[in-house]
Amino acid sequence: MSASSRSALRLAIFCLSSGAVLGACSKAPEEPEFDHGLKKPLVRKLREELAETPCDKAKAQQLAQLLLDTGDTKGLARATDTFTEKCGPDVVLLQLAYTAHARAGEKEQALKAATALVAAQPDNASYRVWRGLSLEALGRTEDTAAELQKAFELQPGQRPILNALVKSYDALGRSCEALAAYQRFVESAKPSEAKSAEVQGQLRERASKTSCPAQEAAPSDAGATPEAAAKP
Repeated sequence: MSASSRSALRLAIFCLSSGAVLGACSKAPEEPEFDHGLKKPLVRKLREELAETPCDKAKAQQLAQLLLDTGDTKGLARATDTFTEKCGPDVVLLQLAYTAHARAGEKEQALKAATALVAAQPDNASYRVWRGLSLEALGRTEDTAAELQKAFELQPGQRPILNALVKSYDALGRSCEALAAYQRFVESAKPSEAKSAEVQGQLRERASKTSCPAQEAAPSDAGATPEAAAKP
């Protein structure tokens, strides 16, 4: 146990077991500083330099990467928030913040970072997928489907987005929307993807089990040339 941790523990025991002077224990002890190990001198140096030039993107990104590498998600969140407040949002910092929070299972913080990314680049399908996954982690199934549908509209030929979207629709029991997503994918994807046995099997199976007004299943051979191949 570090010296700062032992000090905090002694103060907590003192406050609980003794008749401390009023006010002496009214303020919770400060959280011990995160141990950045061998990276600590560089972290300190970058923080000092950013205090002088807070909008230096290169240094802010370098610091954020160090905090991510050392597992300091709280420090990374503070660094990102500080930069955003003073200098406006930076996509790289928000990407790192999302990655850190998602890895740590910090659902609300991951959603906050993903939402900021979507606000910065609303036509980026990947950021909408990240936001959808964050909403899914919080159990917000309706919102998840809506966000993934927006991502799918941006890149309807991407199989991973299709899979995530169909999963969300299946969870909601919205079979017509799931079938429509498969039909749109077949129209938009590369021929090799559209004609794959798995996609065609899913399409036939869903069409046979689903009765949806004003919808027709796509031809099983998917022979039509896609309108546009989605970029990865």
